[in-house]
Amino acid sequence: MTERDDGAPPACPWHADAVPLYETVSEPDRRRVWEPLRSRFGQVAPVLLEPDLPAWLLLGYEENLEVLRDWGTFSRDTRRWNEIRDGRRKLDEGLRPAMGYRKSAIYCDGAEHARLAAPISDALSRLTDTRIRTDITEAADTLIDDFCAEGSADLVADYADLLPALLMNRFFGLEDIYGYVLGELSGIIWTADGARGADAVVQLRNYFGGLVLQKRAVPGSDLTSWMMEHPVGLTDREMADQLVLLSAAAQEPTANLLGNVLRELLVDPDVAREYASGGLLLDDIVNHVIWTEPPMQALCARFPTRDVTIDGTRIAEGEPLIIGFAPAHHDPRLRDARDDTGSPLPSGHNSAHLTWGAGEHRCPAQSLALQVVALGIEHLLDRLSGVRLAVDPGDLRWRRELLSRGLTSLPIEFTPVPPPARPAPAPPAARPADGGEPVPQTNDLLHRVMRWWQGSGRRRRR
Repeated sequence: MTERDDGAPPACPWHADAVPLYETVSEPDRRRVWEPLRSRFGQVAPVLLEPDLPAWLLLGYEENLEVLRDWGTFSRDTRRWNEIRDGRRKLDEGLRPAMGYRKSAIYCDGAEHARLAAPISDALSRLTDTRIRTDITEAADTLIDDFCAEGSADLVADYADLLPALLMNRFFGLEDIYGYVLGELSGIIWTADGARGADAVVQLRNYFGGLVLQKRAVPGSDLTSWMMEHPVGLTDREMADQLVLLSAAAQEPTANLLGNVLRELLVDPDVAREYASGGLLLDDIVNHVIWTEPPMQALCARFPTRDVTIDGTRIAEGEPLIIGFAPAHHDPRLRDARDDTGSPLPSGHNSAHLTWGAGEHRCPAQSLALQVVALGIEHLLDRLSGVRLAVDPGDLRWRRELLSRGLTSLPIEFTPVPPPARPAPAPPAARPADGGEPVPQTNDLLHRVMRWWQGSGRRRRR
């Protein structure tokens, strides 16, 4: 039994005091969730992620930072989970993706993490700034062209949720149409609908399996091919797992951050006015949003490699620790980050938030994500004039999700403008560009994903 050092009643996740966190997803103001937990338990609270999934939620800034930095004591390897170790669960049976296990860098520590992470970091370093800016701009144009003549759009479904997927799909080396498929699949993974989520996992495996097969046969100037060329020699399974990691890390957090920053610009007239006049930098708005509405509220999980004590709470080896970005950002022990420059935003100049992680598992694509957000917003506002919120700000709703933080929709109106004439996109090809032999099995996997998407009800607007 895990217990506190201060003589308080036992407070282990299996104890009756564990708070069912999954029941709080309908609370729009998440601070009403974190602060009662902090008042009751301190900086570490026993919670239930699901009715039968106990864990510890880290609420304090310093406590989260300590666990993120010390990979020797706090492992990311799910195989260290006491429920896996003791045989109460199996890695491949009914676990949410974040609590599952794949042979990817995010689930490994030490030398194995370094081996699997090196191809990702090295491939990302080969993306030139010119290519990144060009691909972001072209992907944004593709999406804006779909709705610019209508005078209205949902900036979540039509833009924020799709832009990171279209971009990563380009970097992976596939035709743009598969970016829409990837965006659809990535969104479903995070929903609470178990059946749809399971179906999406199958289709994601087809997407990445087909991608790996295609690039093994016909490499190009893309992240997938560059990762395959790396001296560590990733297997096909390892390649697919690293690509899943790269896509997941780039998609949901970036899409949510993009939508949340757009929301800030649309609902706060002071922020919009200061930004439009040049008195407020977009970087400051992004930092403010990350502090106040971080795109990921929490992250699963770290597992102590030995019994530890955090803020007076003893935690046994293998008990899962949930990284609490949102509660850490509202830790009352942090000094007030407001400055004296008259800025309408608190925390705008403070980039010491935890959203990108820390230590060995710090996000390698932080710069890329910030470029997607910045260029995505700047290009949208350059292309459209008179952009305004189409509903009352109070009518905007957050998704009912436990770990991530994004809007269900962000409807806008603007002055309609016809899309510029652009060349029609090429259809997905089963053959190499040089007219050689068909890529083995590519049609079977990638086309299977395409057929799923075509039958899913989601389409391009034009």
